[in-house]
Amino acid sequence: MNNIESSLLVQRDMGIYIHIPFCKQKCIYCDFPAYQNLQDYYDTYLYALLQEMTMFVDAHPEVCQKPVDTVYFGGGTPTELSIEQLYSILNQIKALFNITDDCQFTIESNPGELTKAYIAELVQLGFSRISFGVQTFNDKNLVALHRSHRGQDAIQAVNWAHEVGFKDINLDLIYGLPNQVIEHIEQDLDMVSQLPINHISTYGLQVEKGTYLYHLVHRNLITLPSEHVEDALYETMMMGIEALGFERYEISNFAKDRAYSKHNLKYWQYSDYLGFGAGAHSFYDGVRRANNRNVMPYARTIDNFILPIIEEEIIDESRAIEDYCFLALRTKWGIQEQLFYKKFGIAIQSKYNDVLMNLIDKQLLVYRDNAYIMTPEGIKHGNYVFSQFIDM
Repeated sequence: MNNIESSLLVQRDMGIYIHIPFCKQKCIYCDFPAYQNLQDYYDTYLYALLQEMTMFVDAHPEVCQKPVDTVYFGGGTPTELSIEQLYSILNQIKALFNITDDCQFTIESNPGELTKAYIAELVQLGFSRISFGVQTFNDKNLVALHRSHRGQDAIQAVNWAHEVGFKDINLDLIYGLPNQVIEHIEQDLDMVSQLPINHISTYGLQVEKGTYLYHLVHRNLITLPSEHVEDALYETMMMGIEALGFERYEISNFAKDRAYSKHNLKYWQYSDYLGFGAGAHSFYDGVRRANNRNVMPYARTIDNFILPIIEEEIIDESRAIEDYCFLALRTKWGIQEQLFYKKFGIAIQSKYNDVLMNLIDKQLLVYRDNAYIMTPEGIKHGNYVFSQFIDM
């Protein structure tokens, strides 16, 4: 393991996540706190967001001293906001928190909704990483998903981002779409090979209760690939991405030249992060918090000088160990013996020796370089592997 990777595994700095819950149009599969046709509330939401950050710092003044090396704007679609609105959020973050010189600023966006001039202004604001929700380059599938862009829009947006100076560019891709076949995956990967990107996040389509996709599937108005076909789509996607020179460093994430998502690594490596905005989550000082996900109740709560937290859970050591194990196993570094001991004061084998040996016997884990790492077969059966580390 090189020095860069070692430093990533021992993260001491904190991350900040900003949730912007607005979209031009909501996708049929989306279960996130994201809403369309709320333009009249953008300024109200912005005011509440800025107030929430101030109120949290007032309640936890020590947080100002912690170095912050990642700031991530997610959604929804953060680029629904104007450059001036984004500027005001960034100013507030820099005024309240201890931002490091090498902080990675990421923003999510939908291709087809941006001009080249807007993307250039994002660079001027200090964003160095942009993530495009491409999902697929197949126009028929994009229409079926209720996406607001087409394949050519995605190509144009990525090239614009590269031309105006974005150093790190991510694409989201989805497999298991309605009527998707292996040739569609191959065509998507062929297009990816021609684009100046260094990161890919890929996911299987999930049918979440309450979404329009759930309604369509249960009314038999839309047909998803069979389990056998979805497995083939998965294999084609994963093997194809690696064949393009991307390293699989987490179950769903691939990078070239170690262009990892530093912010998402905080989730997988059990580091502190603060989330602000409707539906945002935080993990700070051993406590998990979740905000109200509805825009106006979120704003009204803050207007009454109350933090919009609707869930708060203190994580005891037993739960912390469980969380740490299944999150670390998602990554290529796995559970590092020394890091586990340093964090919890016990050897990993003293708690999970039988579990570890059983998973190794089943060829779902491998012990390598003083770490327990999932095998390719283990990754395919990740939920089973993770469940072995949770006390029922």
